[in-house]
Amino acid sequence: MVYGATARVLFPVALVALVGAGMWGYQEHNEKNSVLIKAENSYQRAFHDLTYHIDKLHDELGKSLVVNSRRQMTPTLTNVWRLAYAAQSDVGQLPLTLMPFSNTEEMLSRVADFSYRVAVRDLEKEPLTDKEYNTLKSLHKQAKDIQDQLRNVQANVIDKQLRWMDVETALASDDKKSDNTIIDGFQTIEKKVQEFPDLDWGVGIQSLDKKKQQRIKGIDGKPVSPEEAKKSALKFLRLNTQDAKVEVDENGKGQTYTAYSVRVIPNGQKAAINLDVTKRGGKVVWMMSEREIGEEKLDMKQAQERGEEFLRERGFANMVVSEIDSFDRNALFTFVPMQDGVRIYPDSVTVEIALDNGEVTAFNATEYLFNHKQRILGKPRISKEEARKKVNPSVKVTNERLALIEGKNDGKEVLTWELTGSFEGNSYMVYINAMNGDEEEVVKMETDEGQDNQQ
Repeated sequence: MVYGATARVLFPVALVALVGAGMWGYQEHNEKNSVLIKAENSYQRAFHDLTYHIDKLHDELGKSLVVNSRRQMTPTLTNVWRLAYAAQSDVGQLPLTLMPFSNTEEMLSRVADFSYRVAVRDLEKEPLTDKEYNTLKSLHKQAKDIQDQLRNVQANVIDKQLRWMDVETALASDDKKSDNTIIDGFQTIEKKVQEFPDLDWGVGIQSLDKKKQQRIKGIDGKPVSPEEAKKSALKFLRLNTQDAKVEVDENGKGQTYTAYSVRVIPNGQKAAINLDVTKRGGKVVWMMSEREIGEEKLDMKQAQERGEEFLRERGFANMVVSEIDSFDRNALFTFVPMQDGVRIYPDSVTVEIALDNGEVTAFNATEYLFNHKQRILGKPRISKEEARKKVNPSVKVTNERLALIEGKNDGKEVLTWELTGSFEGNSYMVYINAMNGDEEEVVKMETDEGQDNQQ
């Protein structure tokens, strides 16, 4: 009787527990499937974005070999820079961390650095050299090889309905029986890139590589989590969590700094905004918007004011415009900080403004991030009057100020007198070493308008 009574009590309890466990298991199963589907969709999107960006990168590199004017070359190389960074970000969002892919990422990083360094210089004064042109030709061919292989992988993914989650599982377990078409395809790309002949990137890029390795140790701050990186990106864009869809992924091993790749799609918009956020300190290194630019409505002065406001709101204090350019309905401004009345050119920040609504469509603080610090600036041994005498007498000097620049040969910082002058209707910046009077550099300015904005 006692056992019967006990059974009558325990049976309903056990039944409820069994039903509860079943419901919990079903719920867990659904939640797990939801997570897997979300991850799969994210991987598929990153892969197709990578294919698209490599296609466009190949097209822009081809265009750079055809155009014959500085006004066309600058926007073309700027697009190469943007696309190379975007492709590098796409790679970082794929489940390839267990598979060597650093050569391909390093190549994309160098393409971005090379195109950026060439695009921002005065190509009328310093046009592409034969070596740089040959480098572009080689990059165009190499991009074609990568493009072809990616298209093969893409066709197999679609035809065989392959899943990226299986790739992740196969890499983690070294499963020999699974379909490794995707893995084989990416290994082929990595092998091809490894076999590419060494390119002459020029002294500037080689120097930049060394400086990056030295200065990357200086990026300090507490380690940040992916969630904190998301918050940093949204704060930078002045968005709240509910205002946008955000995806955060770790960059691959090819990056010269450890960072999270953050992709933000504001509510009601189709165009994404891509950012790199450092894993230490949560600092935004660069940002690019993918949206199309509409009809011009702003002038350059209005665009500059928007750029100044953008930087001021994000903690970049005492910044002044050092260079102005415009292309394809965008205005491109280079800003540098002031310290004790001296312009600090190594700590530059680039801001791109859309001339349709004044929105910042691109931002690059790489140089600022690597270089910025409080410097001990020595007093000039050469007076501004003495510096004026060092300038070619044919140049009419109208203004002078102190500026810190990087030496052309060794990359060491040099305190100079920056003298503004004109010759035969053109404006020039002449840099005279403030310690020994040597002529360090001469830069031809783009227009008198740009000159006027550099007060």
